Order: sequence, then structure tokens, then C-alpha cells
Amino acid sequence: MLERGEAAPLGQQTGNAPISLPGEINSATRNLHTTLNRLIMSRLPLALPPHAADASLYTTGFLHFAHVFLTFESLWADLLRHHGTQTRSTPNTSPPDLTPAPPPTSPLLSYLLVNPYDSPSLFTRTLGAPIPPSPPLVAFLQTLRPRGLMRSARVKRDLERLMGLHPTDLEVLLARYPGDKVADFCTHIRKAVNEKPWTLVSYAWCFYMAVFSGGRWIRAGLLSAGPDFWEAAREDEKAPILSLQEEGLSFWHFPGQFDGEDIKLEFKTHLAAAETLFTPDQRVDIIEEAKNIFALCVTLVQELDEAIGSDELEALSRSDVTASKNESSPEKSGLVVEANHILRPTDVNRSTSRIARFVRKPEVTGTLVALACLACVSIWRL
Repeated sequence: MLERGEAAPLGQQTGNAPISLPGEINSATRNLHTTLNRLIMSRLPLALPPHAADASLYTTGFLHFAHVFLTFESLWADLLRHHGTQTRSTPNTSPPDLTPAPPPTSPLLSYLLVNPYDSPSLFTRTLGAPIPPSPPLVAFLQTLRPRGLMRSARVKRDLERLMGLHPTDLEVLLARYPGDKVADFCTHIRKAVNEKPWTLVSYAWCFYMAVFSGGRWIRAGLLSAGPDFWEAAREDEKAPILSLQEEGLSFWHFPGQFDGEDIKLEFKTHLAAAETLFTPDQRVDIIEEAKNIFALCVTLVQELDEAIGSDELEALSRSDVTASKNESSPEKSGLVVEANHILRPTDVNRSTSRIARFVRKPEVTGTLVALACLACVSIWRL
């Protein structure tokens, strides 16, 4: 008999219908999903009034998880650029995304934050070295994400507004990991995708469904704080301020009149093609990686908790978890991951100013110049 949260053996049928890949993922991660949901639901109120005076708690946590999205989406783009075509022939069923697409990430810069001694397989042709994706996998990954689904550009736009940073200053800030667990997570992503590129499906299902489903519940809570709560200090006070839907909280919004429901339907329709694409071993890899994703997300929450180091956090968490049991919860089909980004040390009001001072240091300026030179070299070689 299977315990709660345990996946049925591959190929086992429920009734007359085989279990779908998303169904297997949900079954295998149910206990981890429940644990993570409780962590999130107990911490989200702590980042909002009356517990928080401004958006610093949310912003610091969001920066923690920004690296995860930027890492797996940049690896996805690199894979398609190296092995796929420049254009995609997908049905034009999703609404147009008017947001300018970010420039391609240089393969060299994609590995800038990787320590070659920690991840030698990313730089060698030995056991564990990059496995080229098969043509069917490349074609599948080219069509899996409908237009408007990718989050990296929105992540950066939100951070720019919440931190009051110029795009260049934000790129410098993102050149450093905000914590050891973030570095470990991103190193793990690179290794997993490097050795088993089909595990990108794990990240697509876990994180995109998080924004689609539980993300609606999170978004409602964030918007309830009001626009004044989300305003960050700006160097140019005369600069036009866009709505929170366009920057600040754009991560939680989708283009078009259907608020992403059409994009979600197209995403799940494309994902259905995976039922005949992957081998049994690859399906196991995808399911196991989904379990790793949940476990690693929990470590990020723990790292943020340790940054606070307060007994009050545990007391508030216990009381909020108890209260949340009697309230409406996020959809069970959503993997509510991104709401973890709500914790940081209690000196929250000094965070943004410290970041601003950091990017203006001479050594940071030197780093920026070095990055620019490195980018020029990589472009010249291409």
C-alpha cells in the first residue's frame, strides 16, 4: 500500500487511464508540497502590514529566489540557442506580450558564478559532462513555454522598482549570490540540467504552476498592502511610475485579458506531449528532480529564517499556521514556491541603502568594467 505522497510505480494505471507525468510529480511531492505551503502561509503575513512597515522583507526574499528563476531560464535559453532554431512555430493562441524580450544570455556569462572546483563536470568532457539534448527534446522545449510565460524579465523589472536601482546596478548586484543556500541551489540546477536536460520540465512544472495557481492567492495578499507600501526610493523622483502590474509585482501578473488562464491552458496542452516523449528512466529523473526542487526551496526558507534569528518568528509562524487551517488555501495543483521570498533580518529599513552604497563602491565599479569587457570578448568570439 502506498503512503500518502508516495508515487505509484511508473506505468501503473488508475482504473483504465495511466497516470500523467504531472500527476506523478504531484503524487511524489505531496508531503513536501504540504510542508512548503505551511511555511509560506505562516510567513507571508510577516512581510505585510501591520508586521512590516515597508517592502524590504519581501524584496530581500524575492532577491533570494530571483537567482533560481534567472538560472534555469537562462540555461533553457542557452540550450535552445545552441541546439535549436531561432524561431518557434507554435500556434498563436496566447496573447501578445508587449514586454521587450531580454537579450540572449552569453554562454560564457551564464557560468560566471560557477566555481569550477565545485562543479568540474560543467567544464570538462568527463563523466557527468554536458549531455546534448535529443532533437525531439529540443523541439519539445521550444514549444513548451507559450509567449508571456517566462518570468526573468519581470523578476528584474520588479527588483529595479522595489530597490530603486538602475538596470546596470541590478546586474552588478545579481553577480553575487545573497546566501550560501542560493549558491548551492543554482549550482545544483546547472549540474542537473547539464547532465539531464530533460529535467528542465521539472522546473517548468514546479515554478510556472506555482505562479499560475498558488500565486493568485499570494498576489491578492501582496496587493492588499496598497501601492504606497510598495514604493521604493528613486534617484529620479520625476521618472514616471508604472502600475504595480507592470513593475514591482509584475512577476505575479500575465499579459492579456485572461490573466494568464489562456497561457496556462496552452502550457498544459504542450506538456501533454511529454507523455510519449520521455523514456521511463527520464520520467523518473523528472520526478526526482521535482522532489529536489521542493527540498531546496525549503533550505532557502530556512536560510532566510536564520537571518532573522528570532524566537518571535517561530511563535508567529505557529500561530499563523494554526489560523491558516481555517482559511482558504492556495490551489493544491499549484506549487506555491515563490512566496518564500518574504524574510530578512529585522533591520529591514537599512537594506536598500546598503545595496545602493554597495553598487557605488570603487571595487564594484571595477567589477562592472570587467564584466563589460568579458561580455565584449564573448560577443567578439561569437
